Amino acid sequence: MKPIVLLVLFIPLYTLLAQDSELRKQEQQLEDILRIQDRRTSHDIKLFGFLSDRDPIVRERTALAYGSIQDTAALPLLVDRLSDPMPEVQWNAAFAIGQTAGQLSKGGREKFEHDLIWNRLENMSSTALDKTHGKERNLGSPADRLIEEIGKFGSEQALNDLVGKFGNQYPLVHQEALLMSIARFAIRSITTPEGVEYLLRFAKDATTAPWQAIYALQRVGNHPDVRSNLDYITKLYKHPDPLVRMNLATLLGKTKDELTSLEPLQKIAEFDGDWRVRVNALKALGNFNVQGKENVLRLFRRSFNDGNPYIAMTALAAFGATGVKKDSSEASKETFAMLERIAMNEGNGYLWQLQGVADTSLARLEGKDALARIDPSRASNPILQSQMIFALGLTGAPEAAPFLFVYAGSEDKRLRTAALDGLMELSWRNPENKEVLDKAYRASLAALESRDLAIVGTASSILGNQLFLNQASVPPLLKTLSSLRVPDDVEAMQEVIAALEKLKDPRAVEPLKKVLEQRDRSVVLASASALKAITGRNYMRDISLEFEPSWVDYDFQYLNSLPDTIHVKLETIRGDATMELYKNVAPFTVMSFLKLASQRGFFRGKSFHRVVPNFVVQGGDPRGDGWGGPGYSIRSEFSPLTYETGSIGMASAGKDTEGSQFFFMQSPAPHLDGRYTLFGKITSGMEVVNRILVDDHIFDIKIIQ
Repeated sequence: MKPIVLLVLFIPLYTLLAQDSELRKQEQQLEDILRIQDRRTSHDIKLFGFLSDRDPIVRERTALAYGSIQDTAALPLLVDRLSDPMPEVQWNAAFAIGQTAGQLSKGGREKFEHDLIWNRLENMSSTALDKTHGKERNLGSPADRLIEEIGKFGSEQALNDLVGKFGNQYPLVHQEALLMSIARFAIRSITTPEGVEYLLRFAKDATTAPWQAIYALQRVGNHPDVRSNLDYITKLYKHPDPLVRMNLATLLGKTKDELTSLEPLQKIAEFDGDWRVRVNALKALGNFNVQGKENVLRLFRRSFNDGNPYIAMTALAAFGATGVKKDSSEASKETFAMLERIAMNEGNGYLWQLQGVADTSLARLEGKDALARIDPSRASNPILQSQMIFALGLTGAPEAAPFLFVYAGSEDKRLRTAALDGLMELSWRNPENKEVLDKAYRASLAALESRDLAIVGTASSILGNQLFLNQASVPPLLKTLSSLRVPDDVEAMQEVIAALEKLKDPRAVEPLKKVLEQRDRSVVLASASALKAITGRNYMRDISLEFEPSWVDYDFQYLNSLPDTIHVKLETIRGDATMELYKNVAPFTVMSFLKLASQRGFFRGKSFHRVVPNFVVQGGDPRGDGWGGPGYSIRSEFSPLTYETGSIGMASAGKDTEGSQFFFMQSPAPHLDGRYTLFGKITSGMEVVNRILVDDHIFDIKIIQ
């Protein structure tokens, strides 16, 4: 009987060894996919082959990789994967198609979109599951994904084809996907009457309209068909979904119809239960002429003192955007008196963040008269001081030029940058004033000598402005360009190259050709564009679109040791929040973030330098002004995940320029989808994120074991 027993034991062992071999093979293939994706090796035969691999996970990850690589040569293979037996492969293939097809010629796109709509959609699976970050959830149908992705690159004809094919079917099919597709067309300024009519059907129901329909309408904006239906669209201000109400507020601000829009906007700006809706309504009110409208003026004044700083800041900024002038009415005098009180902030009774916004709004509205109330030397915070310096330029008063010129020579980088920005604003408001223009020009030329990328970048953008185009700027710009390096100075290089493109001087040709040899995609493309502007020749044909990364970290041992979903604790001065990070969605981003946090303690003491109420809270910059990074850049890792409330993304200065700066979303932002790396989400403590103000600090970011 022994041989039989041995045989019984041998069969499971053989099976286990075979399974282990398959797992090792899969692991190696997935690592190969990540390397190829990171190196942006387009036309890679191995990656092409992985799209047809018998392992569905390999096919799925390969299709996802092409969403970041964006290689048009892969489009036929990706289209073939739309009929893959695994819905998840179809889903990622549809995403990669949407990311890539915009590079096709006009004629090529039209043929391509026609084939997708009329031949491919019918044969796609009904449901795909998301298993990429440790939780299985229903993604919807791959056909839905493709319908939405077509909105990223399709023509007007494609929009009408989609609406004609699916918009008149009952019961409704692919509803949410079609709504978001129409929104993505509108983001690209493509609208049609048929598309708007489809959206308006949903807006007629004041209680059940999906937020995606109203989002799409606000992306369409001030369209004649929208304006003619405002009577019932405005009734949505009572809708139970705050996402509907906040997008409605934005839409009403774009249409600027006082008769139908002002009353509902005032109501939700003051009484809505969701602060995000109130923020959007106040922003919308900033688009209207409120001169003489005492109820609106009083609403602004009350909002200046709201207990939620986001609402107060938004009210102050929106009031400054109205262009209203102080008059003899009580409402006007009281509102301006409150604005002046916050701007001067004697006794520091108001948050300095509010004071900074008040200063800029006061400068916009009162002009020269505001100079007496804006004194940067009294600022209690360097960020506030820089805001006040910038506000001097916003006054438009030529008398501010000498003060700005002095600050433009400051050794403080932040103050110097603010002064340059202020001189630019002052110049725009005084285009005939030679003294103002001369001070701005001389300050910008001197700033090029700085080794600071923010100062250099700001100065270069001024020298490339039409007010200051001067061939004498070319030699110092070229000298500056030669001193800048990838990856630390990428943003400054972009600005210098953009200025040279505007100047169109032949002396820049050879130096710009040298830039084509750089290992950064953004500066190479910028240089190719500048060369074409100067010479008329298309240099894109002479450069490889495959850019070797300037920095890599293929620490797969560390990466594979991580769970699919990593839980992280964010400790801030406002409290703590927990996050989950998605290793399989953005592996190198997650690895870089975790190593910065746990191995280098990089984020300790860093501030949140950018807060846009009801949009983003951004931090992770060692400089604290939005121009800094960790000393290296990583590749963009795009995915079909959508930016929702609490999503965590990576800031960038263009594709493949990410570093250490990250941001949290305070509400959905579909226009960021597929354009910024999304690598996690807040799981608890969103109320903490919604209290963060500019210059609030991070205590630490820790992995939760």
